[in-house]
Amino acid sequence: MRRHAVRLPSHRHRRPGAARTNRPGDVLRCLLLARGPEWVLVDVGTGSLVRSRASGWPVVATDSSLAAGPFSDAGRGGHRIGPELDIVDIQLADDDEPLDPARPEAVMVQQAPERVGTPRRRAARRLLHELLPADPKRPLLGSLGPSISYLDLDGSRASVVVVAPDRPPAFSSDPAGTWCQFSLGGRKHRLPVVDERLLEAKDRAPSGKVTNEAVLKAIGGAPRYLVVALGAPHRGQTPKLVLGVLPRP
Repeated sequence: MRRHAVRLPSHRHRRPGAARTNRPGDVLRCLLLARGPEWVLVDVGTGSLVRSRASGWPVVATDSSLAAGPFSDAGRGGHRIGPELDIVDIQLADDDEPLDPARPEAVMVQQAPERVGTPRRRAARRLLHELLPADPKRPLLGSLGPSISYLDLDGSRASVVVVAPDRPPAFSSDPAGTWCQFSLGGRKHRLPVVDERLLEAKDRAPSGKVTNEAVLKAIGGAPRYLVVALGAPHRGQTPKLVLGVLPRP
């Protein structure tokens, strides 16, 4: 399938953290940043981050429509190429679930996201740059540790952020899972990775471990950005997770 470039709205109209439309039936045009087990997108009209509801999202990362549909690339040895950094449209649906203080950006959608095309590289780089924290030295997602007490969340703080580590992140795996180690604003972090492309790369590796070379191949370039978000509460704590690893567009 031939990909066509999609023109993004002027950056002058975007304000990180700005209010976006939230009416059922409205369509958001978004840049897809991460998918599986949750989707993370940015509304290209306002620069607002959006993430999927823990329930009610109609397409999951293992759905065959992604493997064989417009998000596939059959010309590379049979490996599925993910749609990260593609433009998709999502139609909002009625959301009768209460606000999740650990996911204030979550939305319910009517149907599977519809792929529109690919943004121009310069526009995608600009949009990603606008999402980066103004001060990378501030605590990641508002706390210093690898998790936040669920009782401390009231829905007023962001639960997802895009960051550019000080240096290329390093990846490792052990019996407890796959990990990303990176430094942001001089502060070191070691967080679990749930980006399914990296988990698949780990499973395919003869050693059963993820390597930096495998990460580069899995995401299509050297890792430049991380999508970090709060995960599901566990024993009263909401862990910080790396939902997505992105190369420079």
